[in-house]
Amino acid sequence: MKPTTIVIADDHQVIRHSLHILLEAEPDFRIIGEASDGVEATHTVKSLQPDVLVLDMVMSGLNGIEVARKTREESPHTRIVILSMYDNEAYVMEALRAGAGAYVLKRSTSEDLVRAIRETMDGRRYLSGALSQRLLQSPGNGSQGQN
Repeated sequence: MKPTTIVIADDHQVIRHSLHILLEAEPDFRIIGEASDGVEATHTVKSLQPDVLVLDMVMSGLNGIEVARKTREESPHTRIVILSMYDNEAYVMEALRAGAGAYVLKRSTSEDLVRAIRETMDGRRYLSGALSQRLLQSPGNGSQGQN
């Protein structure tokens, strides 16, 4: 079975390094590239054509939304997993509209990120647990929950 190839894009080196170690520990994941800003991320994805791009929402050059849109154009098979500290509903919805298949909060567990990658590779969307509960309970979605 072919490993899932991954590019990590985050402007913090310690985050990239930690994600690299975490994801490489999965026997079916292989990190093939890293990027420290949005422009580098688009070039890396275009060049390497990974299965998955793990993408920070806020970076210099181009932000995560812009990188997601460019990735959709230049590498349409690449699945996008946003990894962000921002749990704002507007950010989440904009990321999904831009082509992200998953939105994971940086405060989530490592298992949550791994699951998000696997779900997007299987063609499903994924939101961190806290996010999905909150979005399901927000007004206008047909649920009876409260904010």
